[in-house]
Amino acid sequence: MREIFTSAGGDRLDARTGSTWVTVRRLPGTRGGAAYAGPLMDVTTAMLADFAQVREGLLFVSSGGITRCYREQLPAPLGVHLAIVLELDRLEAERPHEVRVVVVDEDGGELAEIAGEIQLGETALMVNENLNLPITFDLRNVPVERFGAVEVRCYVGGEHRTTLPLWVMQTPTP
Repeated sequence: MREIFTSAGGDRLDARTGSTWVTVRRLPGTRGGAAYAGPLMDVTTAMLADFAQVREGLLFVSSGGITRCYREQLPAPLGVHLAIVLELDRLEAERPHEVRVVVVDEDGGELAEIAGEIQLGETALMVNENLNLPITFDLRNVPVERFGAVEVRCYVGGEHRTTLPLWVMQTPTP
């Protein structure tokens, strides 16, 4: 399953690939100091929630921080949303990046994959100002076949950024 993301303003976000690591380089002819960081892109926030949406560039999360979900019987839908915030500097915001979320069971079997591309294009960011880009993923209908651990893995630019664990448990009987 592939999706194309849209920004809060409704703009289509489109991209292909991008470098995602931070490097520190020394300016020629300097010793010890005068280093500068390379491009910055990081997942600063990631959580599972009952509901999440982006409106006017802001992330709204309801009942966030889920680590367990209870089901009376299986198969059943996972029933959660994933909310992430990408922090990008001006250079990275203008470059294309692939964002991919993979949901796997405790044996590594893939339950779902959502992939899309983002590229914000030219931004009005100031020097040293970073952009926080909220993105949500609707994982409510991801099918779960058995009780146990599930992982939600987030990749940006082909690199693993974070993993959120979730345990699918049977509803206790009284």
